[in-house]
Amino acid sequence: MKNLYMGSAFYPEVYGKDLPTLEQDIAVMKQGGFNVVRVAEFSWSCMEPHDGVFDFAWLHRMIDRLYENGIYTILCSPSATPPDWMTKKYPETLKMNDDGNRKQHGARRHCCSNSRVYRNYVRRINTRMAQEFAGHPAVIGWQLDNEISPERRGCSCPACMAIFHEHLARKFGTVEELNARWYLKLWSQEYESFEDVPHPHEGTWSHPSLIAEYLAFQSDTNAEFLHEQAETLRENGVTVPIGTDMMPIFTQDYPKTVAPLDVVQFNHYHHRENLWEAGFWFDYLQNLKPDVPFWVTETCTSANGSTSNPDSEYPLGFNRVNSLMPFAFGAVMNNYWLWRAHPGGHELMHGHVVTTQGRPVYNFHECEDVARILTAAEDFLTETRVDYRGFAMSVSCKSDGMFKAQPTVSGFRYQQGIFDAWHSLSGGGMLPQLLEPCASLEGVRVLYSPFLMTLEEDDFPERLRAWIEAGGVWIAGPMTDIRNPDGAKYLDSPFGFLEKWTGIYCEYGITAHSIPALVDWNGVSAKTGLWTDTFLLKEDQVPLAVYRSGQEPSPFDGSVAAAWCPVGKGGVIVLGTQPSDEALQKIIAYAFEKAGLTVGVRSSRNVLVVPRAGKMEGIIVCEVDCKAGEVLLDGVYQDVITGERFSGTLPVAPYGFQILKKA
Repeated sequence: MKNLYMGSAFYPEVYGKDLPTLEQDIAVMKQGGFNVVRVAEFSWSCMEPHDGVFDFAWLHRMIDRLYENGIYTILCSPSATPPDWMTKKYPETLKMNDDGNRKQHGARRHCCSNSRVYRNYVRRINTRMAQEFAGHPAVIGWQLDNEISPERRGCSCPACMAIFHEHLARKFGTVEELNARWYLKLWSQEYESFEDVPHPHEGTWSHPSLIAEYLAFQSDTNAEFLHEQAETLRENGVTVPIGTDMMPIFTQDYPKTVAPLDVVQFNHYHHRENLWEAGFWFDYLQNLKPDVPFWVTETCTSANGSTSNPDSEYPLGFNRVNSLMPFAFGAVMNNYWLWRAHPGGHELMHGHVVTTQGRPVYNFHECEDVARILTAAEDFLTETRVDYRGFAMSVSCKSDGMFKAQPTVSGFRYQQGIFDAWHSLSGGGMLPQLLEPCASLEGVRVLYSPFLMTLEEDDFPERLRAWIEAGGVWIAGPMTDIRNPDGAKYLDSPFGFLEKWTGIYCEYGITAHSIPALVDWNGVSAKTGLWTDTFLLKEDQVPLAVYRSGQEPSPFDGSVAAAWCPVGKGGVIVLGTQPSDEALQKIIAYAFEKAGLTVGVRSSRNVLVVPRAGKMEGIIVCEVDCKAGEVLLDGVYQDVITGERFSGTLPVAPYGFQILKKA
C-alpha cells in the first residue's frame, strides 16, 4: 500500500519511556501489514513532565524506529489530557458542572476549551511539538485533541458564561430583541440584560431556544479552539494534513469544525446489531470535504469497553468488513483503537489488536486480510469515487441540536430518525449523497429532506428555491420547515416556506400516535409514522398518498397525506407522514422519474452497494447483518481481487465484501 493506510493508536510509553515493547510491537505490525500509527494524543505529561520542562527524546526514538520499518506516524496534540501540574496550579481551567462544582483531574477533556490559561498552555505544547517534528518524513498528518463535543449541556464556568453573553449581544443586538424572538413574555421569562441569561441546567425545565443556542455556542467555541491549534501548527512549519477525530454524534457541528481543517477524521465503535449505521456515517463524512478522502482514526477489532466489556457481538468476519467498509465510501485510512491493550487504567477491557502481553487478538488474521485486499485493490480505490447518480439526502447538525431541545414527538431522536430514513433506501439502488444545508446542490437532481426542522441555515432557502425552479425535485418532510432558526413556530403558516413556494395548504397536523390511521401510498398500505399533516391541493397538484381509517375511525379519512407540487421547471413532493420503507422507495422512484434519473444496482436489504466511477466503473458490496444476501447485477462484473467474473444474481456471504469492476 502506497496511498492507503491501515494502522492503530499506539501508546508504548505507557510501559515506560524507554519503550520496552517497541521492537516486539514493530515485528507484529509488519506481520499484519500495518503501515501507520497514531501517537501522543494522551501523552502531555510524558512530553512536558513539569511546567516548561520538555522531553521529546522518547518520541523521536519511537517515530524514527517506526519509520525505519516502513511505518508512518500521525502526531496528535495532547490537549484532551492536560497534566496534573497544570490543573493543580490553575483549577479554573477545569470544566464546571451544573451544580457549580469543577470536574476533577484524571478523566479526558476535563478542561474548558474557553479557558484562556488552558489555551495558552495548549499553544505552547503544540508549538514545541511542531518545532520538533514539522517536516519529519515519517509524520504524514496531525490529529487535534480527541473526540471534542459539548458534554451534556456544556460547561457552565464563568469564562463560558461571559463569552456566551458576548455572543448573544452580537447575535441579537439588544436583550429586547432576544426576548421577542424567544417569546419570553411567556411565564415572565424576559431578561433585563444579556448577563441575566442563565446556563441551561439539566435540572431546570430550560427554554428550548436557550438549550439549542447554548449547545451551538459550545460547539462553535470548541471549533474555534481546534482552529487555533491548527494555526499554531501551521505557523510553526506543519504542512501535512491536519484534522480532528470526531465521534458519531451531531452535537458538535461537523461543517463548521472541519471547514478550515485539511482532512475529516472519524472515530466509531459499531457492533453486530448496528454495523449498517457505520455506512451512514461514512456516506456523510465523505461529503463534508468531497475532494479530500476521509480517515477513520479509531475503530476496533472487537469489543469497545472501559473496565468491562459490553454484551455486544463481534462474530468472525466482523472485523474484516468493518475495516474495509470505510474504503468503499472513499476513505484512505482505517486505524484501530488500540494496538496493545493497556495494563491498567480506565480502559482495561477495551478491544485491541494485541494483548497486554503482545499476543495477537483472535481475529488478527482478518487484519492481515484487510491489508492484502487494500494492496490488491489500491488502484481501483484511489482512482474511483462514490457515484451518487444525482440523488442526495439532507442531514443537519443544527436540526439535531433543535430536536435535542424540543423533540416535538415524544421519544423522537433526530439521529435515529435520519439513520432509519437512510436505511429505508437499502437495497433499492438509491444510495443518497448526504448533504448539510451549507453544501452545494450542484449535480443533485433529487433531494430528500426528512426532519429538517428549519430551512433557515444561511442562504439555503434561496439556493433551494432556485434549484427547484431550475428543475430540481425536492422531497420535503415530514417535520421539515416547521421552525424558524430560533426554534419558534411561524405565525402565518405551519411551515416557513413550503406553503409559499407550492401553494399547498396544511389543514391540520398532529402526532401519528394521537389518532392512529393508515396511509394508502398508491397501492402500498402502511401505518402513519411520527406525524400526520393533512393537505388541501391546488388544481395542478397530484395526491401521492391518502389517509384512511384503521380499526378505529379517523378524522383524516380521505385526506391527502403526500402530494406532488410543480414549481417552475421542477417541483416539491410534500410528505405529511413518514412512509414505510416500501412506500418511501416508491416515492423516490416517482421523484427519479420526474428528474430523469434511474436507480442503480439493487440488492437485499442487508447488503450495501456503493457505486464507484472514475478511471474505472464498478460497485463495492458490503454485507452488514452477518447473514447471506444477494446483489442483482446490471451487467458483467469482475472481482478486482480474484479476477472472477459475475453476472445476474450474485450471492453474498455473511459479512462478505467484494470490489467489482464493470467489465
